[in-house]
This record gives sequence, C-alpha cells and structure tokens, in this order.
Amino acid sequence: MFIKRIHHLRNSILFFLFWVSIQALSAQKPAALKSQGEVAFADKRWSEALDNLSQYQTQKPGDLGVLSKIGQAAYQLHLPDQAKQYLEFVVKQGKSINPTDWYYLARTYHGLQEWEPAIDCYKQFLRLAPADHPLRANVRDNISRCVNGIGAPANDNVALVENLGAKINTEGDEFAPLGSVNHSERLYFSAARSNATGGVRNDEGYEDHKKGHRCSDMYFSNRTTAGWEDATPFSALQNTSRFEVALGFTDNGQVLYFFRGFTLYGGEIFTDTSGLTDEYKSAPQPFAGPMRPEEGDESPYYFNDSTLVFASRRPGGQGGLDLWASQRYSGVWSVAVNLGPAVNSAYDETTPFLASDGLTLYFSSNHVSGIGGYDVFKSVFSPESREWAIPVSMGVGINSSGDDTWFRPVSDGATAYLVSNKISDNYGMNDIYMVYFKEPLPEQQSRQGFAIFAPIKAVEASNELPSLVIAPLFYTTDRDINNAENANMIKSVAAVARQFPDIRLLVTVHTDESGPAKFDLYAGIKRAELVGKALTAAGAPAERIVLRSAGSGFPMARNFQDGAPNATAQSLNRRVELTPVLISGEMPIQFRLDRPLVSDVMAAAGTTRLDDQSKGLLFRVEMVVARQVITTDALGLFNDILIESEPGSGEYRYVAGAERSHASASQLRKEMVSAGFPNATVAAYINGARVSRAEAIGLVKKYPELAAYIRG
Repeated sequence: MFIKRIHHLRNSILFFLFWVSIQALSAQKPAALKSQGEVAFADKRWSEALDNLSQYQTQKPGDLGVLSKIGQAAYQLHLPDQAKQYLEFVVKQGKSINPTDWYYLARTYHGLQEWEPAIDCYKQFLRLAPADHPLRANVRDNISRCVNGIGAPANDNVALVENLGAKINTEGDEFAPLGSVNHSERLYFSAARSNATGGVRNDEGYEDHKKGHRCSDMYFSNRTTAGWEDATPFSALQNTSRFEVALGFTDNGQVLYFFRGFTLYGGEIFTDTSGLTDEYKSAPQPFAGPMRPEEGDESPYYFNDSTLVFASRRPGGQGGLDLWASQRYSGVWSVAVNLGPAVNSAYDETTPFLASDGLTLYFSSNHVSGIGGYDVFKSVFSPESREWAIPVSMGVGINSSGDDTWFRPVSDGATAYLVSNKISDNYGMNDIYMVYFKEPLPEQQSRQGFAIFAPIKAVEASNELPSLVIAPLFYTTDRDINNAENANMIKSVAAVARQFPDIRLLVTVHTDESGPAKFDLYAGIKRAELVGKALTAAGAPAERIVLRSAGSGFPMARNFQDGAPNATAQSLNRRVELTPVLISGEMPIQFRLDRPLVSDVMAAAGTTRLDDQSKGLLFRVEMVVARQVITTDALGLFNDILIESEPGSGEYRYVAGAERSHASASQLRKEMVSAGFPNATVAAYINGARVSRAEAIGLVKKYPELAAYIRG
C-alpha cells in the first residue's frame, strides 16, 4: 500500500537530485568524498558519513548505494524525515532487491509509529533476506511489536512527557538519571558527549577517533523557576579517561555509588563520600557487593541501604539479561537471587527501579509484548502468594517505538525521569525526559524499610539478623503437601538455600500411626520426595537438601488417648518440617519453627527427642541402602529409626541409633551386623546433617570425637 505513495515521490526526488547536482560547490573530488564517507559509515561515525556522502551526492547524483547509506545515516542521527525520503526513493529505484534498505525503511516507519507501512517493509525484508541473515529473528519480533502498537492503549495517568532540553541533552548519549537525595531540584546523570573527559577511545582504553566510542562522564544540573541550568561535570577526581556512570546514593545522600571502566560492560563499582552539599571529592573506595561488573553485571538500583536489584547475564537465569536481587545483613550482601520467570524472560530485562512500598518493580524489557525496542513494564509482588504478578506495560506515552529505559519516579511519585532514544523529539542518541502524572503514583506514598518481595524479611534494626518464621506443612493426604499455603512456605525456605550457599535444608516428614511402623516410615520418605521436588523447582540446590522420614516414631502429640484414637493429635503429627542447618560457622539468619502449642495432657516427647538429636555431634548407624521398602521384622530391634534420601536419588538409607560417642555407635553397628545387616556403617551428623569424612577433617578441632570416625 505504501508503494503507491512512493511512486508519487519519484518525480519530485529526481528533480531534487538534479537541482542539488548543479549546486555542487565542494572543493574535494567526488571520489575522495565517497571514499571518506563510506569509511566513516563503516566505522559508524554517522555525522561524518552523512556530511561526506551528501556532498558526493550533490556532485554525482543518483548512486543508489550512496543514497541508501545517506538514508541509514539519517536514521541513526534521528532525522526520520530525511531517512524516509532517501530510503523510499532507493527501494523504488532498486526494485526491492536489497533487504538492508527495506530493513532501515521499516525501522524508520516503526520509529514514527507508522505501524502498517513498517509491517509491510519488514515482511518485504523477510522475502528478500537469506535464511541465515542475522536480522531475521529481530524482524519477526519487530513485526509482533508493530502489531501490538496498532492497538496499544495510552497511559491515562500521563499528563505530559517532556524532553529536558538542550541544557541537559546533546547529540550524544545521556542516560542513568538520578535524583539527589538532599536537593529535590537537582538531577545527576551520565553522558557520552563531545566534551567528555575521556574523549573517544576503544575497548582497550586507547584513543581511537576512527573506531572508538565516546567515554561517559558524570554531570549534575539544578532546576530553577526558569528551567534547567547548564549541566556541570563532576571534578577530575571522578571523571577520568574511562567511562563513569553515577548509579545511586545511600539513604542519607552522603555516599555515591558509581561505575568506572574501560567500557560500559566491564569495570568496577566504587563508593564516594560527600558532605550535605553533594560535592563528591574524596578518593573512591571499591563497593563490596554481589555485583560483578567486570563480567557484565549492570544497571543496579539501591533500595534503602538494604536491597540491591540489578541486571545480569550470569548462569541460572531465564535467558539474556535477567533481574537479580541481593539483601544486606549486618553489613554483608547476600548471594544474589534471580527474580524468577514471572519477571524475567528469554529476552533482556534491565534498568530496574523498586518503588518505596518495597513491592512495586519497574523495569525495561525488549520482550515482544512491547511496541518498541525496550519498553517499561511494571510488576507487583504479592506477600500473600509470594509471587510476582505478570508484568504489564506502562502504556503509550511512557513507552514509544524506540528504547525506553531508566524509568525513575521521584520520591513523591508526581513525576518520573525516563531515558529514550525515540526517533523524534530527540537531540541525538538517548535523551532524558520528564514524565508528569495526573495523579501521584500510590506505590511511592508508602515507605518500607526493606524490600517486601525479598524471601527473607529484614528486621528494621540494622544490628539484627534477618528473621524467618517457618510454619510446618500440614497434610491430610499426599495432595495436600503442595497446596497453596504449603507451596508459599516452600518457596520462602528455598530462597534461604539460594541466598546462603552454606545452609542445608532438612525436610523431616512425620506421620501418625496409620499402620505398621515400617510402612509409616516408607510413606513418609515418599512424601519428603514431593517436598524435595518442589524445593528444587523453586531453585534450592538438590545437593543441599536432606530428605528425612521420621514416620510415627517421634510424635508431637499422643495418637491415642484413653485407649481411643485422638483425631486432633493425629492431625498434629501429620506434618512436614523444614529446617535450615549449618555444620559450621554462624547461622546468617534467625528462624523459628512455628509449631502449634500442644496441651500437657496431649503432648508427646518424640519431637523434642528428635530436636535434641539434631544439635551438635551425633553418630547413627546406616543399616541398609535400598530402592524399595524394607519389610524385615529386624527393623523393630532398634530405636530411633529414620529413612534419609536426596531429591532425585531414588535411594533410601535406613539409619538408627542416636549415639554421642563413636565407640557406642561402633558397638551398635556390630549388633546390626549380627541382626542381618552385614553392610551397616557408622555415620556422623552435625546439627542433624550428615558429614563426610572429608568435611569431618575440618571440624575435628571443634568435635574431637570425630577423630575416631575419620580413622574409620
């Protein structure tokens, strides 16, 4: 449909080309202009390429290859009308044989939100491009984005989106807006522009004006009643020959986090202290956090000195850049945790912002559900279900057909900063914009001392460890094991294992007396496997999960009272307990098992006995390792029998005894051999978790009794 419109442009453009050809005044020869322009084009020096090739065009009009490059350079320089003029002419004259021309014409239409012509051009590209063309996947995604754009709703709460103007934005790249903590009318940002301290350098840090990139510096500007003042660069102590990016502040605004590196994708994060004037002058210190910028971690957001959310391509994600989070406890940052598949996708998620309520997360993603490159999305965490909601687009107005990133609401929620490289209303590459809302964002009105979405809720007192209350998983049938309430508890405990790599999880299943003890034991380990599967699905490492069945041997309440079944007691005994344990070191969290109270009349001592056995060093005897239930009556000869396993192993270790000395455990082993268990062996446990002989070597100083166990 757009081909007809192109036809009407042909004669006027031919006349234009003829007119400019007779106006040629360039002192350079055409061949030199073309050569210099094409070299600049190949090096992505778009302004120089456009200048030289345009001069060549005035002297030697009609070269379709040159006209194509002029159109592409104009697109890169955010000159959409010029790009469309040249590229429309080229695809008509070239009889649609060059897929690259169709691609950039499609990108131009896409940038102007002319959705249907963009779709037509993208489809023409797919018809012409070879099957292995590297842009085919991007084009298919862009067709989906254009389809989304046709019916995309506007954000009704947006009153105005305004470019911050020439005092802030240039033909360069402005990004990473950061509001001052102590001065409401001050904006910090970073920019790679012509006057940057580092100039133009390559990835090795050397000056390279042909193939290098402009380095970024840190700037600030104040807003007055007359508008924004000219941007002021940081001092030479902060802005160096490398890339610098301002990242965030501590809550009191007196410590600045910033990035420094030879590229934007490999460097270090530093901290810089200041006074209340926000004048950062001290020698920076490295930031001791969980990010690895030298490996590509990027775009951190610092929340209330206690939570860090950032983007990373590290293993364990959903694909591309994912969002990860870490919490700070007693001055130490925990191991970063992936925010999971509800937030993250196989595409890129980046530039996160966590609202003041600790629940609402904004971020940008280039997922195909958007309309441009990167769109801004919002997801809200539910404390009840402990799950993130499906992300929703922030709508047209905030989102454009370009890349929209670094969405940063200010403290009162009435406005927000936004970075966009939209093709119109733009000074150059990325520009910084201000979004004005009709009504303040409610999530900015609620103040939280910690991130509620985090799997462990940090207590407000900074000198205390984070705390977690772990409720038992009660069940009536096996189907109840993973009901909604239990599933939420499993996810919270799994997060402990993800965050703290030294912690092991004991999964202990208790039953009532539903049949012979040997069958209660076996039914318990099968239920433990269901919990183990759910824990690993929630991200807990299988090698740090211990599955245990206590059967009916360690009851909390008396299953029978006055000779009759006690239904209440039986329901209390049908439960699964999840317990974090360490074999050495200090526990990094506080936790409490939220067991129900049992009256003295009903209480049984079994659970207390098992708790005592899960403290300090203990020896048990492994009777047999099996893959099916053991039914021999010889089991009844021994006390404190458990079945142990690991998720996915399918092996069941029958263990018995609870001995504090290796000698007494060795004597019990001999008795088991005599009772028909020839392969019985002594095993050592610390805090309920089995330890190998290799682990025991490092613990023998604290537990001298392990020396005999190590000798075997």
